[in-house]
Amino acid sequence: MFNLAKTLTAGLALVGLAASTPVSLDKRLPGRVVRAGDPVVIDPTGNYIRVSFMNDGTLIGGYAAKEGSTSILRVVRSTDGAQSWQRIGEVFRGERATHDIDNAMPIQLPGGRILYAYRNHDRTGAEGHYTYFRISVSYSDDGGATFKYLSTVEEHVPNGVNGLWEPYLRLARDGTLQCYYSAENSADDQDNFMKYSKDGGQTWSTWIPVSGGDRLSRDGMVGVAPIGNEGDLIAVFEHTREGRFNVDYVLSHDDGYTWGERGSLYTARNGRMSGAPQVYNVWGTLVASFMTNEDVEGADGYNFGEMKVITSVDHGKTWSGSVVTGPAQAHWPGLFNRDPTHFLALYSREGVGAVSQLYELVN
Repeated sequence: MFNLAKTLTAGLALVGLAASTPVSLDKRLPGRVVRAGDPVVIDPTGNYIRVSFMNDGTLIGGYAAKEGSTSILRVVRSTDGAQSWQRIGEVFRGERATHDIDNAMPIQLPGGRILYAYRNHDRTGAEGHYTYFRISVSYSDDGGATFKYLSTVEEHVPNGVNGLWEPYLRLARDGTLQCYYSAENSADDQDNFMKYSKDGGQTWSTWIPVSGGDRLSRDGMVGVAPIGNEGDLIAVFEHTREGRFNVDYVLSHDDGYTWGERGSLYTARNGRMSGAPQVYNVWGTLVASFMTNEDVEGADGYNFGEMKVITSVDHGKTWSGSVVTGPAQAHWPGLFNRDPTHFLALYSREGVGAVSQLYELVN
């Protein structure tokens, strides 16, 4: 009989922290992405869902939800490989008139503490004028039931257009915590940065540039994945260097402390747009996701397009054609490498809410 818990635990044993130290298994053919399950609704009001492994092989997810005029950062857990999700706690709630909270990113440290990064902005007035920008981190020592504030990764007093967005947490090979995020310079310019913490997120380094500092472009929504086991990483992000949103990448060969070798990952057809990317290493196969309106007529930019993925089996040198993993009106997609042959497509959809959907990589 198939035992999912044992399979997930065995997978974790193969790679340590699965999301950060993948190993190559049998070579897969690029582009062979097959639907393996129906969408599972996590929360009908949920948005921007992100998932990571717990130390016991179960899954933890974070997202923003709505109750009337209140925004809530919620926590869910799955013990059956994302076949179902159970709400276990919340991190923060605030009135949308005065708080802009979103961009959840949970991760569990080896010692058991759960961290949860998010954008945490103050605003006022009928038009929601921003009065303060923050990337905050909260923590839980009771398995995600309750959270307390831990630290601020970055903060800005508004000065023109200088917001902070989309934190992404990962553990480096030596256990150092890294937080990637995007910071605006102006309405048409934004850069990606990383800060690291040697004390579990209590204090943070000065920023390290990831992309965008050498050009005028709205680089943002950064995601990061290991290419192999030697400290090589790929970061993917949206950009506007050609006047519309598409997806670029940069590489690191020292586990995230320096970045370069910028290139194009995906350009939408017919002058359309692609953006909001993520990337994960699914036990040797790189899977990159994004949303795009290239095949959706009447879509209001990429935000009402489809979620698609592309794959690479040669460490990102070449990529497959795109495969739809979320239908039209799929917003702010994410990914997660569930086991050696499956990944989760994570997205929010109009009229449905936040969902996870299982896909298989086929040899």
